Amino acid sequence: MSIFSSYQKLNNQYRWMLCATFVFNLGFYMLIPFLAGYLKQDLLLSATLVGIVLGVRSFCQQGLFLVGGLLADLFGAKTLIVIGCLLRAIGFLLFLFAQITPMLFIAAFLTGFAGALFTPAAQAYFAKQEMISRAQMFSLVGVARNGGELLGPLCGLLLLNIGFDILCIVASIPFLIFTVIFTILLPKSAISSHTKHNTNTSSKNISGMITRVLGNRGFLKFSAIMMGYFMLINQISFAIPIHIVNQSGELQDVAWVLTLCAIIAICLQFPVTRLCERWLAPQHWITVGIALMGLSFGSLVPDWPFNEGILYYVPLSVLAIVFTLGTMVSFPFIMSQISDLANNHYVATHYGFFYLFAGVGLIAGSSIVGLAFDLSDISTHLAWYCLMAIGLVSAVLHALLMPSHVEQEQSRLTHPSTH
Repeated sequence: MSIFSSYQKLNNQYRWMLCATFVFNLGFYMLIPFLAGYLKQDLLLSATLVGIVLGVRSFCQQGLFLVGGLLADLFGAKTLIVIGCLLRAIGFLLFLFAQITPMLFIAAFLTGFAGALFTPAAQAYFAKQEMISRAQMFSLVGVARNGGELLGPLCGLLLLNIGFDILCIVASIPFLIFTVIFTILLPKSAISSHTKHNTNTSSKNISGMITRVLGNRGFLKFSAIMMGYFMLINQISFAIPIHIVNQSGELQDVAWVLTLCAIIAICLQFPVTRLCERWLAPQHWITVGIALMGLSFGSLVPDWPFNEGILYYVPLSVLAIVFTLGTMVSFPFIMSQISDLANNHYVATHYGFFYLFAGVGLIAGSSIVGLAFDLSDISTHLAWYCLMAIGLVSAVLHALLMPSHVEQEQSRLTHPSTH
């Protein structure tokens, strides 16, 4: 089954949702990577103020995922998806008034909060479809996300040459369109039938929902282990740029790694997921994927004899290929297992909690790698040793601590009959 035939099996609602996922990432990477430079160079804001603004945006997204998940389970995924699209459009438009400091912070808040509302609701909505396997569904989501990440900076750069105001307006238009589309297209209660059974007040209130998630030991254990995955996932855009700068490299070298990762994922994500489903169980692929992500940084440990020319890109290319292979074999199964461990109850809330663990992992990973670079006098390769250790330890913990019955249940749920 090809990516196109699987896409054709989806109904119009899920096809539009995949388009929205692409647009969310396209719009984000079209505007946000250039925001700091515009605020600092064009508006002459202080670096401290720019850092605070970007920090507010990040916190409002990572820190409020749980709020978005809770609200999605309370009011339905459709409501949160529509509001998330609308708030992202408003947030981008408000950057037109970035010279007004209060307006700048409001724009940063709305932009981040929109992601916190949209993402858990969208993930829960993707998890409940039964037309293709969950792993294949999240594989398509991964392709859409990487497509947006690849094209976003290019589109943003082209629009920025015209003007920052034009960039903000163009970036906001698709979200306004999707607000209308999802208002009309998505069903009124885009929640699973399992969730609909729990309509009594005591089980539906926020306290009951949080208690249920906190009582799900298997989910909490899995989320804690997956912090290792998120410690690694951010290093292509954090550790690699620092390494390239330390080696007196150019910004185009960073772009090369990011572009290569995105192209590989776009072209191979779905075929790789299909092959993984045929061979080993999902649990095994999560373990293998995290281990590969960590081991990929080993390509930078040897002292390569070439510092220029095409051979200079060999270790970076090896890292990009192995790292992306690791994410391709693990990401779809990680995302599908969250729903499995939630037992299809309060799925959006589980995704919200999961992203809290992810946020901790992102911060911890950046902190550890940053410290390792600062302590490079101990070993010039200390950062790579740390990342390799994080990958291997996380993989071993996952293999040892996740019970076998979860593997059997996930295998059953990720291979539903198609109809």
